[in-house]
Amino acid sequence: MKSSSSGRPTLGRFLFRLAARLRGSRSLEILAEIERAPFAPVEEVRSNQFRQLSALLAHAEVKVPYYRELFRGMGIASRDIRSLADFARLPTLSKDVVKARLRDFVRDDVPLASLMLHRTGGSTGIPLEFYQSRDYVDASDAGTYRNLKQCGWRPGEMVAFFWGDERAAAMPKIEFEIRQFLRRSYYFDTFHSGPEEMARWAARFRRLRPAVALGYASTVVRFAEFLEAENLHVPPLCGVYTTAEKLYDPQRKTLERVFGCHVFDCYGSAEIRNIAAECPHGRMHINADFVVLEIARPAFPGGPCPFVLTSLRNWTTPFIRYFNEDCGYLLDETCSCANRFPLMRLDIARINDSFVLPNGRVMHGLFFTHLMYGSEGVASFQFHQTARDHIVLWIVPGAGHPEGRQRSIREAVRQVEALSPGVHVEVRETAQIPLSSAGKHRFTRSDVGAEGTTAASGRS
Repeated sequence: MKSSSSGRPTLGRFLFRLAARLRGSRSLEILAEIERAPFAPVEEVRSNQFRQLSALLAHAEVKVPYYRELFRGMGIASRDIRSLADFARLPTLSKDVVKARLRDFVRDDVPLASLMLHRTGGSTGIPLEFYQSRDYVDASDAGTYRNLKQCGWRPGEMVAFFWGDERAAAMPKIEFEIRQFLRRSYYFDTFHSGPEEMARWAARFRRLRPAVALGYASTVVRFAEFLEAENLHVPPLCGVYTTAEKLYDPQRKTLERVFGCHVFDCYGSAEIRNIAAECPHGRMHINADFVVLEIARPAFPGGPCPFVLTSLRNWTTPFIRYFNEDCGYLLDETCSCANRFPLMRLDIARINDSFVLPNGRVMHGLFFTHLMYGSEGVASFQFHQTARDHIVLWIVPGAGHPEGRQRSIREAVRQVEALSPGVHVEVRETAQIPLSSAGKHRFTRSDVGAEGTTAASGRS
């Protein structure tokens, strides 16, 4: 792979550190503390993780009303949890509980006015609200920097940041430009990412000469496809980091081809950040100094394994044994790289992306994406299950012969309807598939739960 030609500008490093000081951020100090953690011996990684977990539980028992009540109700103390097996006996935390008792998850010696209120989007249109502290954001930023350093990026080199954030879009233009220049992270708005915007992105990208690109997988891929289709060349990057959505193999190949670098897939969420990241060998390592990751039994036979997550860095509003509705597997393997953090595999990344059919058959969302991804004449698509027996296939027509598009659609419909008697696929063409409330594109979407009812929640 090619390396970035952006160099190692002294000005960028100076501005980056200046911006951190002006914001009161400790992210660079934390980076120095955590940089070598993945390379410690396995037993040391495990012991350090449990030591962090024990300290978090002791703190939550004393300082956080919800957990104080939880321990008392169970008739135990945090000191009684002496192993991960003991820890697994604590109840899981759902989004509904967080919604109902938001204030009780905040440590009682911290005023709400000092915290940042965050919201996640949801397929129901009802966001999950929660608070986060400056300390947690700083630690999360440090974890991101550690991920980026794997490709050769150094603090101060420009990052092209593809994200959905309405607050940034509403900022006065001069303030926005100064902010991005100082922070060395230029924001490309996924809420406004049509062909005209992408043409401007390409010009800006060439001027910025970023070392890395980071953001929503689907948006970075669409930008790469736009560059390729328009025969627009940009300087090669040190690395591309995708997150927030499932990254498919054809997408990875497109990014590698267009940006001339290795692609690193990362996993995190708004509530619990920096869960895992790929290493240069393409294996996804759990950030054991940031989270404890467990898996629960599938919600229904044949379904994916839900994650149960605990953030080790968030002491102001702890999420302990949190059921975030994402899915995957823990791997009892070792990687040939020097990173000794444990390995995982991310599944489709939403429980409700598995489709439950009239005959009870459960189909992984990847089955559907493989039917259409890369089809001639299809710019974008989405399979949306609205009932057990009804799936809408949304198609955004693209370049290519219409007959080729129709052949691909007919074959996809045939294969889906053959999965179960009674299934009907309705094909609809549209100029644009709406993004989620967070600005993401979803290739598969199911409103159907395990019992065939409309799902009550979902990730954005």
